[in-house]
Amino acid sequence: MAAPIPRIMVRLASRTSTMMRTMQSRERRPVGMDSRLALKLALAAAGLAVSFWVAQVNYLLFHTAVENFSVIVAALTCVLAMASSRYAASDLLLFIGQAHAAVAIMDFLHIMAYKGMCVLPLPSPDTATQLWVAGRYLWASMFLLAPVFVRRRLPRNAVLAAYMAATVALAWAILHAGVFPPCFVEGLGLTPFKIISEYMVIASAVAGSLLLQRRRDQIDAALYKVLMAAAAATVVSEFCFTMYYDVYGSANFLGHIFKVMAYCFLLQGVVLRGLHTPYDSIFAELQRSAVRDSLTGLYNRYGFVQAVQREMAAAANNPGGSVGALMADLDKFKRVNDAFGHLAGDSVLRQFARILTASVGPDDTVARLGGDEFVVLLPGADANEALAVADTVKRQTRAWTQGSRIAAGLDVSIGMAVWTPDTEGGIDALLRAADEAMYQEKELKRASTAVTSPGPS
Repeated sequence: MAAPIPRIMVRLASRTSTMMRTMQSRERRPVGMDSRLALKLALAAAGLAVSFWVAQVNYLLFHTAVENFSVIVAALTCVLAMASSRYAASDLLLFIGQAHAAVAIMDFLHIMAYKGMCVLPLPSPDTATQLWVAGRYLWASMFLLAPVFVRRRLPRNAVLAAYMAATVALAWAILHAGVFPPCFVEGLGLTPFKIISEYMVIASAVAGSLLLQRRRDQIDAALYKVLMAAAAATVVSEFCFTMYYDVYGSANFLGHIFKVMAYCFLLQGVVLRGLHTPYDSIFAELQRSAVRDSLTGLYNRYGFVQAVQREMAAAANNPGGSVGALMADLDKFKRVNDAFGHLAGDSVLRQFARILTASVGPDDTVARLGGDEFVVLLPGADANEALAVADTVKRQTRAWTQGSRIAAGLDVSIGMAVWTPDTEGGIDALLRAADEAMYQEKELKRASTAVTSPGPS
């Protein structure tokens, strides 16, 4: 008789076969750029071309369109962040959203004050530039303070109120009091204050990025990438805004293009993803509940059947492949429910589930079929290996019951069966064989403990 193949070798062969199939499927994929990425690049190129054409024909229209886009995205970010804050693990997104509400207000005032809009009776383009700088200050404070709220709860109303107060104060200083430093002189260009302010915003973006990088393992991966991309685009945008001499000039145009890029990242990664994530979470939870037992967290019957089907298919494709199964049942479990109630019984089942899980390997599967009936799936196991696992479960169970007042007197009966590709029948045959072996063990226990009353001598 050929020596049995070690279980680890069977698992290694199964994984190697899976990897080979994956590599072959990748090789069959057409070479070329991902279609969705190609579409995004094509749309970006078309948008850039249209923006350039509009800016040449009517720069005021271009400016109004791109700034309104950023205002809308900022407002949506605020609404989404506040609506989803109760489900978030941290207040990082909420803080970003509330700060963007202030940025959106200031950017909207900047649009209304821009040269040629004729909405606000303002004497020079400097006012629009001052409002722009004020909005950048608000954005810079948001990015610099964001790392603080990665794992810290914020006083919700206080933060929003503080940003609204700062917005009102800045707007008052610019539009009414006239105490905000000048930022643009027509015919001369930007003032030193404006240029220094832009570099301060750049420094805030870089510093905030470094602080977020230190905490990246505590931040949602998608949100982290969005913030880094938006910060990079903002740095380039602000650098462009240090160089223009004309509010309708090319440097101003490039600065707005990179600002649109930053808000596109925000739109894609925060707003659109935020709309889909709740539904993804719901569907993921539905899928989990379909295959998991609500009491123990183990696989239920449906999840177990799926696992058996996968392992049988893998075993059928590997020489010497096998699938072992242990059917386990708690003896005298009904006494626990009768004596201590169903809550105590549920606690006993959860503890037994933990014993089963701790007694098997990472590639094995433990499931609860119902009541006090459990099953363990042992991929690649032969009879000796399955019996060794069963002995471990029995020892751990007896050690537990001997030290427990509620579980005292309980025992476990375990039946073992091994399926190979040559075995007749599939899942039902495997479970039936393990179940019959388990009940045979129960009968042997009853026979060994039966007491026969002595008859007349």
